[in-house]
Amino acid sequence: LEPYDFSVMDVENLRLHYARTLKDWLARFDRCADQVRRMFDEAFVRAWRLYLGGCSAAFAAGAVQLFQIVFTRPKLNTWPLTRAHLYR
Repeated sequence: LEPYDFSVMDVENLRLHYARTLKDWLARFDRCADQVRRMFDEAFVRAWRLYLGGCSAAFAAGAVQLFQIVFTRPKLNTWPLTRAHLYR
């Protein structure tokens, strides 16, 4: 990428991962909702439930995307050919 001549070495769409993550966050939030209400108010709880649930649904439906992009310096020829190194 200009002006530094970076190369794009990997692009991963984390959309489905993030849909699941937000769904799990909502479940955890719901388990602690009574504690949250004591610290804040019902409007706060409703707003966060809407945010977490809405974002999860948007990612699951494909209305929102999340990409992780790896850039490297020019002429780096040692980048792994697969993502196997990420899962060791």
